[in-house]
Amino acid sequence: MKKTKLILTLILLNTILFSCSSDDSSNNSEPEPTTSKLVKTEKISETRKVDYTYNSNDLISSLNGTNNSFGYNSDFTYNSENRLTEWIYQETGSSSYSDTYVYTYNTNGLLSGYSANSEDVTITYNGNTITLTGTIEGDANSQAELELNNNGLIIKFTESNQYTNFEYDLNGNLISAQSYDNLDNLLSEFTIQYDDKINPFYGQLESIYIERFIEFFWEFDGIYIGGFEGYSFPFLKNNITSINEVSAGATTFSYTYDSESYPINVNVDYSGDTVIFDIEYY
Repeated sequence: MKKTKLILTLILLNTILFSCSSDDSSNNSEPEPTTSKLVKTEKISETRKVDYTYNSNDLISSLNGTNNSFGYNSDFTYNSENRLTEWIYQETGSSSYSDTYVYTYNTNGLLSGYSANSEDVTITYNGNTITLTGTIEGDANSQAELELNNNGLIIKFTESNQYTNFEYDLNGNLISAQSYDNLDNLLSEFTIQYDDKINPFYGQLESIYIERFIEFFWEFDGIYIGGFEGYSFPFLKNNITSINEVSAGATTFSYTYDSESYPINVNVDYSGDTVIFDIEYY
């Protein structure tokens, strides 16, 4: 699934498929979104766009998208504590693929497991260390370990054949990632820069942060967050302006903002391949 996402990312951007938890609080429900505007539509063209709706708590409840020859939609269900419990995904048209993610929580309100077509993951906690076991991203009998900082952000991700360290700025934005093999040889290094404006997608899906993180960083080989379909990874307070692989290429993001400093037009340059889209609000 990740390699498919990589191809789609380089061409158009992330195809949305389904991560949030914090170890420093027992009240890990979805917060009231921290932005005053809710995204209504992201639009590249009439045949490549996504529309969003929200529930009475301003949490995302559905999305309906078109991707040229096929359509896709997602429906989100929350429990009484506003934690996401189910994410149903369905494609129509030239594709009939479907998937249902089911999320469970422990007595402290922390994500304890999730299942889907290619997932059956159990999550256990020991202080700031999290262990994941089971079928992860289609890999059976897998295990991974996450280390959190005091803000509940993942600072180290250990897989069977490599580990990756992550750093954050004072706003909690991911600003660097360095991946190493098990002999501590540097494999790759990335830096990320941001504007000082509002990320309109921030504040959603927080109860499944861990699952979303695994979705995008499993078998780490690059940074594929940001850009079109912003709810794929809505955990950055500001908008990405560049993703740089040290000694390699860069992806740049430029924005036009409205009078309230919300982005309304985004231009993403993948080393010469450009994606431009508009953002509309309710």
